[in-house]
Amino acid sequence: MVVAMKNKRLLLLAAIFCFSFLYRAAVIFHNAYPPSSDIGLHGSIINLILDQGTLPTWNPYHMGGEQLATPPGFHFFVSIVILFTQMPVVLAELITAAFYSSIIVFPAYSVAKRMWKNPNAGIIAAFFASISALSIEMISWGGYTNIVSLSLIVIIFYLFLRDNDKPSRLHLVIGSLLFGALIITHTFSLSVVLPIVAVYLVFLIIGKLGKLKEMKIPNMLRFFTVSAAAGILLVSPWILRVFDFYIGASTQGALTGGLDNKNLILANRTVEPILLTLLVVVIPAVLMLKTSRKSYFDRSSLLLMAWFVVPVVMTQAYIFGIYTDYSRFMYFIEFPGIIIISAGLLYLCRYTTIGINMLPKIRWNKIKKILPTIVFTAATFIFITASLWSIYPHEAMQRANYYTTIQQPEDTAIKWITNNTPEGSVLVADHLYGWWLSGIAQRPTLSAAGLEFLIYSHELEVAKNAQLLLDTNYYIDNGYIQVRDDGPYLSRHNPEFSIETWSGESFALMYFQNNETIIEYNQQTINLTEMQVTQNTILQNEDSTTLTTTYENEQFTVTKTLQVQQAVRFAELSYQIQSSQTSKFDVQFTLHTTADQNITIDQSAYSIGAYNSYQKINGQVFFTQGYPLIQQQENTTNCAEIIYNTQNSSINIEMIVTIFDPEDLNNPNESTSRYGERALSPLQKAEAKPITTWNYMDMIEDYDVAYVVCRDQDVYMKFAQDPNFRLVFNCKNVAVFQVTK
Repeated sequence: MVVAMKNKRLLLLAAIFCFSFLYRAAVIFHNAYPPSSDIGLHGSIINLILDQGTLPTWNPYHMGGEQLATPPGFHFFVSIVILFTQMPVVLAELITAAFYSSIIVFPAYSVAKRMWKNPNAGIIAAFFASISALSIEMISWGGYTNIVSLSLIVIIFYLFLRDNDKPSRLHLVIGSLLFGALIITHTFSLSVVLPIVAVYLVFLIIGKLGKLKEMKIPNMLRFFTVSAAAGILLVSPWILRVFDFYIGASTQGALTGGLDNKNLILANRTVEPILLTLLVVVIPAVLMLKTSRKSYFDRSSLLLMAWFVVPVVMTQAYIFGIYTDYSRFMYFIEFPGIIIISAGLLYLCRYTTIGINMLPKIRWNKIKKILPTIVFTAATFIFITASLWSIYPHEAMQRANYYTTIQQPEDTAIKWITNNTPEGSVLVADHLYGWWLSGIAQRPTLSAAGLEFLIYSHELEVAKNAQLLLDTNYYIDNGYIQVRDDGPYLSRHNPEFSIETWSGESFALMYFQNNETIIEYNQQTINLTEMQVTQNTILQNEDSTTLTTTYENEQFTVTKTLQVQQAVRFAELSYQIQSSQTSKFDVQFTLHTTADQNITIDQSAYSIGAYNSYQKINGQVFFTQGYPLIQQQENTTNCAEIIYNTQNSSINIEMIVTIFDPEDLNNPNESTSRYGERALSPLQKAEAKPITTWNYMDMIEDYDVAYVVCRDQDVYMKFAQDPNFRLVFNCKNVAVFQVTK
């Protein structure tokens, strides 16, 4: 009977594994193209291993080329799968990820069974591992190395749960292999494993002082130390090769806020402190441990507590000055959470059965047998619906859709790039598609990745340059005001004035457009876009940067000059207009703002003020020469029309623009008073900060960019109208522009 029950459980466990694998396969293959952009990053490393037959020291594809310091364990495994099966790279990645994401049902069964001393708890844990929401999330965004490392961690901690006072040589060998595999698969995971073990040892010491039984600390410590040391020794060649790289990254502040993305991480990747309320789960867990083990705490239960508590606390690691992607710590909470869930549902079913059996005898005995099953099933479905740990199939499909990066046009473009561009051609693309191009098209690609996702200074520099190229042509930042100008070929932001917010992101408050800079004469109108560009230069000296653009036609010459000085909170914008045909003309500008309230026009002071209450950003324009008529544009609240009348053949228009963040501003109405304060000393020097000048053609030359891949309609026009680029491929929402040098 015992053997038969054991065989049934094994068959059930195998069925859960098959369901888990097929479930994940259905999620990632339900679309014609798989989810994630990270699949490209992994693909670039796998292709290098397959091409060279060894692990190279340099990845020429990712972010334009960088030292290969990514732990290569997953990539070596996939490479072996490809060599034996001849699978395409993408398919091999997905199959391997689905396998490792599913195989965790076996250690889930073993750990829950040993923890709660009940095989039924193991079956429940295996089932919840198969429908894990966070596991589906990881496989959707491409966290394949994370998936493998979490499986390894579970098996390592299972060794801790075994009642082996004197671990055998076999266990030490297994532990060494597991630690080595973990280091070479996802080194970051050690930053969670080591604190868990440290807290666990602290718990053991406290238990020893409290005279709890079976607190044999030396044996546990020896097992961990020996297996960890042997694992490190096994992968020491790789560690020695990347040691200097990681030390350099740490010195630069990769995890302590020394890079430029600290505020972006805090704004976009933090986890709400409300998650700490999950710590209350420890209370019922302790009570269930008492029921199952006749003791509140022992070696196994203390490991479970450390395993759950440490990742929960680490989601708030910014409190301790550590700046990273905090949401990833949530994945380490998942497995101990599932172990606790399995016990909760097990005891719910058990006590429901006991409660029903205590009722007076009635005729319908079958109800007493069926009712506990009904209650358990209902509770399971309710938990699946309400908990963070589980997910229904339609929700899993939605998550996969959210992370899907490419469709048929992108795939067609990848094939075109592979077949029609030289192998060493440097591409520029948006973040999500850029990693596909580097990994699958095997072209060096500068990806405009979000800075909050990066931890190396080289990657931040590349990402910033790629972001700017896909956004504008010229960029000036003196630490107080940022100015972007799209150049003479696109009438969009000519120029745009912005400021860096507390999060590290730029917020644009004001901008002009070339096609709305209009000259009226003799009942005719002309705008800057209709005139020929005869000069376009950007010059930087020690304390200022000047962008000059000259437009000409038969009637007029317009010279637009934009200057940003070091340590000055204002940008200076001027237009010098001369006519060879008429001595009377009007000039009209339209100032656009992102103010969420009515702009403030002071005709007597010749100024315009704008305020965004959500960002709490103020902006102001002063007209210092050539005094205009200013009026609010009809049917708008945040645009102004600026009109100049001249009776001469020339006019010189000068204005200064400031954007600032009044930190102590509480009432939006107070913004008006700030305009007067700024007007008193507009060009007063502030603390000197480095001035950054960025020119799109200089960037293209510095990185030897050959092609720009565009998926944004607004950005498309930026390149389509610029003679420095030539459209060579267009497929729906994907266009490839070749740089014409």
